[in-house]
Amino acid sequence: MKDIASISLTLSAKNRPIFTDGSATVNIKAGSGSYVKKDRFACFIYTEDYYPMCNSEESGEQILRTGVTIDIEIQCKKIWLPGKYILFVRDNIGKSVIRTEFKLDQSAKVLLGNSELCVEGCMDDILISCIENTDASWDEIAAAPGAVQLRKYALECRQFKKFNEQRKELKGKELRSDWNMLIYTINKDRPIRTLEMLKKLCVPGTYFTHIDCATLFTASLTTPNIALKEKLHSTLNQVYCLTNVGGLLSSGGKTVAKELIDKMHEDGGKYYIWLFGSHQEIDSVLEVHPSLRELFLRDNYLEQQSYTGFELVQAFFSELEKENLEPTDEVKEVLSRTILKCHQDGNLASWSLDSVHRFVVQDIRPRYIKRAISTIVDEGIVPLTLEDIDLELLRHTNSAFEESLKELNRMVGLEDIKQSVMTMANQIRFYAKRREAGFRTTNDSSYHAIFTGNPGTGKTTVAKLIGKIYHSAGILSKGEVICVDRTRLVGRYVGETEENMKTVLEEAHGNVLFIDEAYNLYDGADDRVDYGNHVLDSLLTILAQPNPDMVIIFAGYEKEMEAMLNSNPGLMGRFSYKYRFEDYNAEQLIEIACNLFSHDEYILTDEAKDILTEVVVETVSQKTKNFGNARWVKQFVCHGIIPAMADRILSTDSNDLQHIEAYDIRKAFEKFNPKVIELKSVRHRVAGFSA
Repeated sequence: MKDIASISLTLSAKNRPIFTDGSATVNIKAGSGSYVKKDRFACFIYTEDYYPMCNSEESGEQILRTGVTIDIEIQCKKIWLPGKYILFVRDNIGKSVIRTEFKLDQSAKVLLGNSELCVEGCMDDILISCIENTDASWDEIAAAPGAVQLRKYALECRQFKKFNEQRKELKGKELRSDWNMLIYTINKDRPIRTLEMLKKLCVPGTYFTHIDCATLFTASLTTPNIALKEKLHSTLNQVYCLTNVGGLLSSGGKTVAKELIDKMHEDGGKYYIWLFGSHQEIDSVLEVHPSLRELFLRDNYLEQQSYTGFELVQAFFSELEKENLEPTDEVKEVLSRTILKCHQDGNLASWSLDSVHRFVVQDIRPRYIKRAISTIVDEGIVPLTLEDIDLELLRHTNSAFEESLKELNRMVGLEDIKQSVMTMANQIRFYAKRREAGFRTTNDSSYHAIFTGNPGTGKTTVAKLIGKIYHSAGILSKGEVICVDRTRLVGRYVGETEENMKTVLEEAHGNVLFIDEAYNLYDGADDRVDYGNHVLDSLLTILAQPNPDMVIIFAGYEKEMEAMLNSNPGLMGRFSYKYRFEDYNAEQLIEIACNLFSHDEYILTDEAKDILTEVVVETVSQKTKNFGNARWVKQFVCHGIIPAMADRILSTDSNDLQHIEAYDIRKAFEKFNPKVIELKSVRHRVAGFSA
């Protein structure tokens, strides 16, 4: 550093706001008795998390002002945002690296820190001296969103490699390292190419083999694991990267896991295994296959994280560039601020690169094309302006988590259920915030639930929303709802029941398994002859796992459910949440009906409103045990009132396609009076059978 008197930095924003791209100019002044010349120094700017902004070797111009001062102007395509950055200056003669931290504040001001010489062999030195502009693999890892831990791990691996090279030169023995890794992800992008680039940086000299676990075992084949054998046949040094690891929980999972473990032990250090998936997927697999867990050391756990506001801004403008859309400075400024604000408010928390791509090609590009087509002849190629971007779409984009909670709260009634689900959701978010803040957080919570209530009270609908909530919060890897009952689970003999259960549990992995009328799995007998008991035993195995990547919901009538649970104390204790779905009252049923009408732009006449109220009140006051609640209302409206209206309109040549009249409701009630439905059901029963 004796050759350098000072280093300063300015951003060439040309009086533009900070939220834009633009060049950075590094001024280097030589120390006393020293001089500078062109190409002696190279400059690189990163964020504090090692995300690359720009470097002079890619797009820089060096201007020698005097014999002792040089300006290095670096073009930058990334958006400069407030935050912490690092300027690295590499001396190409002395091979030393100088690190200078700086901040950008909200007013575009550069706040420069002190400069210091990087110690040879430190991570900064490794990055600038050994990797930057020499290894193409780094370029892809460095710019990957959510990859902070992957970048730092890659640098640590290179640091370790150089350390071993120095030991070898000193005639010492190289130290061994274990390269088996667990890579967790909480976003939707599956960057196999990014992982391949990571392999090149961390374990050079090996081959990368991607293995989709869902394809490794096919029971119908004579050799069901032939796909796995083909993948593992190589005798070369290999890194096996496994995705869709939930496939190891299938019926052939034990066979696959055993072959993988045998391959790893076949020749120590010759083969490596990387598991890539959500926390729930990986933790479930390691719980079921403890011998697999032993392959991974504590320090070899990485996490691909959700995207920061900074990364989303860069992803948006990168996508605009790919689509050949050229934003104005105003767009860069306003769109950047909007994205950062939306991310801060939690609206974009679950966005992936695919989400960004879809917004650009679905919501920005069509608006731009429509405007540009009419002006291109007169004005040439027109830039992307704020006219082409509906910022309100971004501002009102909720995360899947928030949207699911809103959808739940829009449901009529169910106030106790809503409050309980909200408390559960807040607990999940609370744990996430603690982990982000660096606090130790043990989450051994079980999320299995009991739903009790009569038909049509919203049990299945709430289960679907809970699946979405759990998925967006990271509890479930998929979040769909698999609805089954006894007929789907119980076979004619034990073997068939076991096969049914295997199939259903594979389908339900990562999802909500919703078992309707679950009490039918228990016949009340003590001899356990009924095959429903085998189903319950299989479910107990899942219920006992700490993180099974599956949520089981038992649903049915309250008394019958209580009887089943009381018969098996071990079963009762596995369900942390018990939700009681009350019948809807007349007011709530009328509100549900009106919501259905409003959704399709139907309008009730005043007389029709009175008749609707009259028939619903009558129905509720005389309802039977099997009354369908909201289900009855939907059938009454969609299969009764609307068809009656259609008959009336088409038989009278009326042009009023909106107004529902009292006649339509009376006519529909003749068919959908619950008393009539019940009577018809009894009359149509055949002797010797029951429904």
